[in-house]
Amino acid sequence: MKSTAGHRRNSHPRSGFTWIDVSVTTLILLVLAALLLPATRSTRPTVRRVECQNNMKQLCTAVMNYTSKSNGTLPWLSIEDETGIVSNYLIDMLPEFDNSALHREWLSFSARERAEISVRLKTFQCPKDPTYLQVDCGLSYVANAGFGKFAIDPKTNAVYETKRHGQGTVAWDGDGEVSELDRWKTIATGVFWPKREGDAFRSSLDYISAGDGQTNTFLFAESVNAGKWNSAKTLDIAFVVGLDRIQFAKPGSDQACLKITGADLGPYGVAGGNIPRHTPSPSSNHLGTSIYGFADGAARQISDKIDPLVYLRLMTPNGRRYGEPIEGLENY
Repeated sequence: MKSTAGHRRNSHPRSGFTWIDVSVTTLILLVLAALLLPATRSTRPTVRRVECQNNMKQLCTAVMNYTSKSNGTLPWLSIEDETGIVSNYLIDMLPEFDNSALHREWLSFSARERAEISVRLKTFQCPKDPTYLQVDCGLSYVANAGFGKFAIDPKTNAVYETKRHGQGTVAWDGDGEVSELDRWKTIATGVFWPKREGDAFRSSLDYISAGDGQTNTFLFAESVNAGKWNSAKTLDIAFVVGLDRIQFAKPGSDQACLKITGADLGPYGVAGGNIPRHTPSPSSNHLGTSIYGFADGAARQISDKIDPLVYLRLMTPNGRRYGEPIEGLENY
């Protein structure tokens, strides 16, 4: 028997990568990268839009949860006292966003501390909104605060309140006195209202359901010109329309005062301006569309070219009571 000890095995040297192999592999990787990079870039806006739509959906869901705990009523747009902001609809709903701790802190703060708070809440900010990266307390989503008395600076196109916006600010019959009927007409134009002295009405989903319907009424819209979420100023946290830019068929009528025949909305229109905190209209960086939240809880993407009359009718929660036709989903 032959011993194998010390027997030298035949071996072959392993062949490594040649420079040709490396070059071909590198070329293949570069070609794949060139093919995949445009696809990656093209999906990025879609991903951001979906994230924004999810934020809007969460905001609508928070409203539903809030109303279920408050006898069906919606939060006030804002509440102020002589020292400053007390609350607004976003602050009232913080517990519904799993931010009960921040809400408790807010309640313990002084008016000065509330004005100086610097907390970024991702759900309140669209990833395509410049304020998402630049501003503490940045806000991308604003509430439907209806029609009212506003003025436009002819030099800058900036919108200003001529008087504090609210339920009792419009004398629809033109007599200069705001009656109870005038209040109800104003309430029919929007959903969220600042709490002012003498306000007895607080909007609810039931009110919207009995009026134009939850699927036909805006609650929220995107705005790249909003202010901060810790503000009580209407133009910071809401979108509105000035009455002087709307043509009504029968402005003094008790039953047909909201029958709209035309509108030249200017900075009140969708994407109507670009002045931060002074352009109270929907807008976004989603290339010709904006995300809206509806009273039925849906978050929908709508073209910025929406007909102004359709847009106005979707703002009103109870326009049909005052002569306005209802706009359904098929119209936008």
